[in-house]
Amino acid sequence: MTDAASAPGSTEPRPTVVLAHDYLVQSGGAERVVAQWTEALRPESLVTLAYRPETTFDAFGAVDVRATIPQSLAGQVERMLPALPSIAARTRVTGGDVALVSSSGWAHRFAFDMPHVVYVHSPARWLYAADDYRMRLSRVRRAGLTVSTPLLRRGDGDAMRRADAIVANSAVTRDRIRAAYGVDAEVVHPPVSPVATEAVAPARPLPDEFAVVVARDRGYKNVRLAVEAALAAGLAVVVVGAGSAEIDAPDDRIFGLGRVSDAELCWVYRHAAVVVGAAREDFGLTVLEAALEGTPAATIAAGGYLETVRDGESGFRVAEPTASALAGAIRRARDVGPEACRGWAEQFGIDRHVDRLRRAMDGALRVPGAR
Repeated sequence: MTDAASAPGSTEPRPTVVLAHDYLVQSGGAERVVAQWTEALRPESLVTLAYRPETTFDAFGAVDVRATIPQSLAGQVERMLPALPSIAARTRVTGGDVALVSSSGWAHRFAFDMPHVVYVHSPARWLYAADDYRMRLSRVRRAGLTVSTPLLRRGDGDAMRRADAIVANSAVTRDRIRAAYGVDAEVVHPPVSPVATEAVAPARPLPDEFAVVVARDRGYKNVRLAVEAALAAGLAVVVVGAGSAEIDAPDDRIFGLGRVSDAELCWVYRHAAVVVGAAREDFGLTVLEAALEGTPAATIAAGGYLETVRDGESGFRVAEPTASALAGAIRRARDVGPEACRGWAEQFGIDRHVDRLRRAMDGALRVPGAR
């Protein structure tokens, strides 16, 4: 089975690609990457554990999405943690020449009837960075995760090592893959493109000058540290992402917008004075999305930000993860010009990303014994 589309100047048809992803129930960075794959690779289908069209990217509506868990239960998928290994193992991926797998913990466990390349956003945080993942869980859910961790880890390494090729989204993730699985991975940064072609102002009035934090309100995202730093730097702060509406406090110059459309996010990026990142990110896609709109970043000097922010060119990083240190980076970042930001972010384009992934998939097809 092959795709009729060929590479420029080539008469050879390209392999037919099937995509796989953990679950499509949110609009996070990993889901945005997969959304871009659907447009660039024209996959035969997209296999996932769960799918909620209303809470993830519209691009998936143009793809044949095959979800294992019924849609009526898709919103509860994260509560199914102890059962997910067996559900993932029974999720079969068929119908193509090669599979491109987006995994933060589950999709690499699927049953593949073809060679597959695993693109790792992060080894599962609930297994290999449990302290980060548990920070915002209730006491009952923390206890449940502790008890179930041995079961969740069982077979995880074997499943990853079955891949015909493993690709990491950053150097940080490559190191985590080596620590978790004892294997080496190639680094291919996620693709970065404007989040929308049109910017639309949120219905809610916002201050003329503000910093923006784009993150779901989970413990390792350190949203509250980013907010405190922006306020310390003298800026109001707009927070975008699931859960952010809960910290909305306009009288304190904190504007929690919750989830927004891509067009609204584009507007917020364009009008923000600076985007602030205090998370322990595996890559840090949001700072590059903001840079494409000419907005500099102020972040901690850790994780993926070491690769996605360049001091003096797209913003500034600080070694000390405190509000006062990060506030200093915010003040310095405001002097970075928009053209420098855009020039930096444009190096992370979709064409380079897809070309490197195609080479990885072609290599997987040539692996001796590949299915």
